[in-house]
Amino acid sequence: MAPAFDNLFNKVKTATKQAANSTARQAKIAKLKMNLMTIQTEKSRHLQTVGIRAYDMHNKIQKLDGDSLLDQVRDELGQLARIDTKIADINAEIAQIQASATAVEVEDVTEEDEDSPAAE
Repeated sequence: MAPAFDNLFNKVKTATKQAANSTARQAKIAKLKMNLMTIQTEKSRHLQTVGIRAYDMHNKIQKLDGDSLLDQVRDELGQLARIDTKIADINAEIAQIQASATAVEVEDVTEEDEDSPAAE
């Protein structure tokens, strides 16, 4: 009876470990996706600032002066480039986590062993 109990215990232990690993991966992905949402909000704010400055310039002088506009929005453009890099890094990290999850061999721990009494 002891080997059957050990076998059952090992199966439960393996299944529990797989579930914990899967849950940890999903939690990390969820956290990264929340960070993406926050960063996207920041990106929208910078884009809105660029648009407002372009619109204000057009209203004041009835045209857009590219050099002057660039001077006014240079900081926002730099922030947007930084944000785009950060978004790409986070998406790559999510893809890496998802790829590592599929690379893990999934084993059916509910299969009966030849040594177990139920298999006889």
